[in-house]
Amino acid sequence: MILSGIDGTAPYKPFAEKVAKLGYYVVVIDGRQILSEDKLGGDRLAKAIAAAQSSSIAKPGKIAVIGFSAGGGGALAYAERQPDTVAMVITYYPATSFIAKVSDMKSFVDKFQVPLLAFAGGKDTFRNCCMLATIQSMKATSRDLGKSMDLVVYPDAQHDFIKDSTYREADSEDAWKRTTAALAQYLGDPSVH
Repeated sequence: MILSGIDGTAPYKPFAEKVAKLGYYVVVIDGRQILSEDKLGGDRLAKAIAAAQSSSIAKPGKIAVIGFSAGGGGALAYAERQPDTVAMVITYYPATSFIAKVSDMKSFVDKFQVPLLAFAGGKDTFRNCCMLATIQSMKATSRDLGKSMDLVVYPDAQHDFIKDSTYREADSEDAWKRTTAALAQYLGDPSVH
């Protein structure tokens, strides 16, 4: 399942198509509906996961949640807490500014229950939502708490480094390779099912 950024689902369809070409069933939902002011994002995500899993073309088992920016924040807030249905979470430049509003970092990370792979741009200053220092603090806290989190920082990358005007080919390709490896590790080879 892919959770979009604040720019809606359309810009993430090419990424979703790449994941689908690997053999995975992919659903793209608007990340703004998950990382939402009304605090119903966890329920919306659980319902979206249940709907995706009940599709006749979905393979049985847990899913991976891949979130971008706001959708990445939603994945951190809610997918990380659903170990019965989520095998792992991958976030690209996730929104993290909301954490201080809802919790302290230790309490927030302590609720993580599935492996996390996060990608961050070293020069990401987009709306101060996805700051490197915050995701690095999350990584340090996850290590202290014994949580499974890998963080890859691309020193010269900005927000949206896989698309648009801030696209960085080498960073995007590296993140894609790591994403496909993580999907295979936690979901298995989709052609085997």
